[in-house]
Amino acid sequence: MTKLTQKQQTVLAYLQRYIGEHRRSPFLREIQDACRIASYKSVIDRLNALERKGFIKRTPNKHRAIHIHWKASAMLQPGGAASGPSPEPSHTSEPVPSTVAQAVPGPAGEAGTRVGG
Repeated sequence: MTKLTQKQQTVLAYLQRYIGEHRRSPFLREIQDACRIASYKSVIDRLNALERKGFIKRTPNKHRAIHIHWKASAMLQPGGAASGPSPEPSHTSEPVPSTVAQAVPGPAGEAGTRVGG
């Protein structure tokens, strides 16, 4: 299993929470503010490390183009439960927009899911 640094875990947990709540990935500046990262470059470095380790996939030159490999991120917690909220929509009285799931290749041939609305 690939180990993450504490800073990488913080960013990944934020991404899981944000995407679970908003159904889209955050801007890099939002990651920087929420995770209290001093520089924009440090955000990019942490995202590059998460992508290299197979936890996320980014689409080059696109805003809000971070996709989590849920299966890979689930390996972080003992017992296989991912940190942060489930990627399932919360049950509220507000309508939840329909989403489209697309398979995304993960590390070592494992599949993840990309959700778009």
